[in-house]
Amino acid sequence: MKNYQKALGVITVIAAMPLMAQTTIKVTTFADEDNENMNACSLREAITAAEMRKSYGGCEVSAIDANYTIQLEGGTYTLNKELTPKIGLNIIGKEATDWERKGVLTNDYPAQKALETRINAGGKSRIFNTAVYQQPLTLTNIILENGKSTESGGAIYAGADVTLKNSQILNSQASKGGAIYLGGNTASLTMSHSLIQNNGLTSTEGSILAMSCMFNTSYSARTISLDSNSFVNNGSISSISAFNFCGSPTASFTNNTIAQNIASPTNGSILKFTGDADPAKNQTSNLSSASSLTLQNNTIVENSANTTFLYDKLGDKNLDFNVLAFNKGAYACRYLLGAAAEEKDTGLDLRFNALNLTGNAPKCDVPKEVVPEDNTNLDVKNNALNTLLEPLKGPNENNGFLPIYYPKNNFSASDLIDVDSENKGTCQTQDQRGLARLVSNTYYYQTLNENKNSCDIGSVELMKLTAGDLEGLGNISFTTLIDTYQKSYDLYDSLLKDPATP
Repeated sequence: MKNYQKALGVITVIAAMPLMAQTTIKVTTFADEDNENMNACSLREAITAAEMRKSYGGCEVSAIDANYTIQLEGGTYTLNKELTPKIGLNIIGKEATDWERKGVLTNDYPAQKALETRINAGGKSRIFNTAVYQQPLTLTNIILENGKSTESGGAIYAGADVTLKNSQILNSQASKGGAIYLGGNTASLTMSHSLIQNNGLTSTEGSILAMSCMFNTSYSARTISLDSNSFVNNGSISSISAFNFCGSPTASFTNNTIAQNIASPTNGSILKFTGDADPAKNQTSNLSSASSLTLQNNTIVENSANTTFLYDKLGDKNLDFNVLAFNKGAYACRYLLGAAAEEKDTGLDLRFNALNLTGNAPKCDVPKEVVPEDNTNLDVKNNALNTLLEPLKGPNENNGFLPIYYPKNNFSASDLIDVDSENKGTCQTQDQRGLARLVSNTYYYQTLNENKNSCDIGSVELMKLTAGDLEGLGNISFTTLIDTYQKSYDLYDSLLKDPATP
């Protein structure tokens, strides 16, 4: 009995360790109450309880903590007005997993499920405003929908860092930043495995993302990291941009699908990374020369705007392994101040991208020095989208509940598949679904280059796994497994028998 109690004590302590770091406040009602019902805890009351570090309304706070986690259940939480937290918040929706099934992508437990937790502003207000108290916000497994502002930030107006994990922003509207607006001096954005859809229908700029350019007299410096997301069906013909960059951002796009978004056909851009100034005329720029933009393994197709990617000489722009083609408009890429062919020192670097470099509109207009004769980019001027990519697939378990495009393998030199057989470049180690690209692996029983995986262009990697075992992978012997288990058994057995073990 004594040993049993010891074992139970060890297990209890280990299980409780994560809870010691953070106190969880569980929300128990979908209504937007504020100290009105002592028998239920609303989201707004939970935020207030976390701020006060004591029980409030129907929310019980069992311990004083500096870091509270607010737990939501599946369902729709309605808001009557925006939420303006005074402290940093970590809000988690219902776990989007099924531990009774194996996932179709991983063939392991748990299976991924569609999100079930929603915060709905009903078009009455934006959802979160962290600019007032400049506090960080982290959201996991949550759908934000129907936020609205006549000014900035339809769903989120950020005054500090915002992190979105496996979340969505849907049907939110604002004049600037239809989904998100980054204000202040250093508000940054980190977003992973999330969906941004049907936002910014009334935006004049940044139907997806916009930001403040200056703070006092200095450029606003911020970090923007967007990994494995889908940005689909945002914007309208009245907007000048979908992503509107200014200030001094360090922006990184990896493994994203950016598709079917809309901006003005006369002066609109999907990705706008310019200072809106002519240095020769001593005009003041709203973009710092210290800015940078990295695009790697993105699929940017079927958008509609005058220009898909608008750039100038300010900042570094590195594009690797992207599909930036098959969009509607005058240009796929355009230099702000005119024809790009003879321009020097634009800060643009292109490697292993699928671009229309020499065909008719929409052409990717870039300097000659950026695409010399031996450049590694794939000119898709003679290709149609349906020859290289499958149609956009809607969210389902096979694609991680994110809209994506699958590449086609026509066994042709113009395919997006295995474009870097000599490993000259570096693509992302995982694709948008979270599957490893395994581009450095070879197969047994095959010649060195036969059916070898190498980097694909775009956000999804087409793997060839029909050959033999991957080199370096194999079955572990039962002897090794038994030895490992025996060592673990001996360790815990000695702890249980030791009188010094508490």
